[in-house]
Amino acid sequence: MPSMKKQGGFWKDNINLIIWSVFGIALVLAVLLYQLGSLTGGLSTGENVSAVAPVGWHGIFNDPLYLPLKIVRSAVYFVAPGHGQILTRLPNVIFGGLAVSSFTLLILLWHGRRTALFTGLLFATSAWVLHVSRLASFDVLYLWVVPTMLLLQVLLHRYGERSAVWYGSLLTWGLLLYIPGLVWLVAAQILLQWKLVVHCWQVFSHWWQRLLAALSVLIWLPLLAIDFTRHGQLITWLGLPSQWPSIAGVAKQFALVPVHLLVHGPTSPTLWLDQAPILDIFTLVVCGLGIYFYASHWRSSRTKSLTTLILLSGVLVGLGGSVGLSLLVPFLYIAAATGIAYLLRDWLKVFPLNPLARGLGIGLVSLAVLASCTYNLRSYFIAWPHNNATQTVFHYHR
Repeated sequence: MPSMKKQGGFWKDNINLIIWSVFGIALVLAVLLYQLGSLTGGLSTGENVSAVAPVGWHGIFNDPLYLPLKIVRSAVYFVAPGHGQILTRLPNVIFGGLAVSSFTLLILLWHGRRTALFTGLLFATSAWVLHVSRLASFDVLYLWVVPTMLLLQVLLHRYGERSAVWYGSLLTWGLLLYIPGLVWLVAAQILLQWKLVVHCWQVFSHWWQRLLAALSVLIWLPLLAIDFTRHGQLITWLGLPSQWPSIAGVAKQFALVPVHLLVHGPTSPTLWLDQAPILDIFTLVVCGLGIYFYASHWRSSRTKSLTTLILLSGVLVGLGGSVGLSLLVPFLYIAAATGIAYLLRDWLKVFPLNPLARGLGIGLVSLAVLASCTYNLRSYFIAWPHNNATQTVFHYHR
């Protein structure tokens, strides 16, 4: 009887959060699935390759890189062997949804419900997130991995005494090793919280728990080792380019990274609308506020952690290997979330008891978020598919 009352109290205390969570999940699914198979009128060349790529154990054993997406593709293609455009892109939609979920939960734990709602909507309706999540490519894994790794870090700090959190983290880190370039980020994250790792090793007090923890890591290594000996994909796995450009070429590639992130996107009609900016003006402004906030608190562990991961990610993207801009985009929205939290905090601090002023501030931010979401949705669902370059890329590969 007490447990039933406790459960009833939980639902009563969190009813608003539950309602908004259900609404948010439904909205994200609707946006990610809307016209999934008909928006572009056909598949691109890369998507056609993905549609006929070997899946299942045979396909994974012969080329295990990008394992998380290949596992989901194998499951989807097994259920529907004669899959069309929708099911070819569905695995990416799943990882896009996971990226949005991890990002929103991360911001919820860092900045609270209001900021999580605002930036969750911004991230979910971002034109870049929609492009990557609705295109059958491996790029979506890089969008998913950053919020997932940071969420694991937060969970370890908050619930590190629970062995289940550690088993889940070890299994996830092992799985991430199959995504080219991420070995550097996984190693950096472990080193950044090495004291926590050593301290929480004591959570596994029994020998069988420590054995299980070791197996959670070692179970992923044989398939990688076999792949290296057969195909020699070590350079690709490290996220390095197979052919290094000249020093001037490398410098140009590194210079283009901030340009593509903050000024205009890459010239790729398959993935982006001409040279439109990745961030709309509101998101860019609050992103700047977030960067300013972290720069003002450069001694904090969160700032050091984010800076380390951003620098590593920037190097990998700038080298021009297999790692794309999607690895850096979530950091922009994390900074935007911090900027919105910083803005609202200062506003509510000035007007702590004035309900009219409080409502005005929150209302203005809500309108700005709504305008940003509308701009990005129109950019992706209207401007991009009707662009001549986009129609050319997808038209001839139906």
